[in-house]
Amino acid sequence: MGNDELKDEYDRDSTEALMAEYDRKQKNRADDIIAMQAVICILLAALLVGGRIFRPEITEEVFGRIKSLSADRGEIMPNPIDMLIDYIDKH
Repeated sequence: MGNDELKDEYDRDSTEALMAEYDRKQKNRADDIIAMQAVICILLAALLVGGRIFRPEITEEVFGRIKSLSADRGEIMPNPIDMLIDYIDKH
């Protein structure tokens, strides 16, 4: 290993280099989340279309359940903090 290689390795592990990499990863984080959600939505849509062609009875039940969940204004899953507060209030 020459001096240039040692200097490059040292520069990559320096505090400034690590902080720059951390900042870069933090800035791209929202983009990664949005991209992942888009991929999941596309896969679910393809699954529903394929299910509609090959298994329409099962897909109709799943689609009906999705419609009922999206139409319901209540919470799908209760908030555990609210449940804990209710439990404490009762006792």
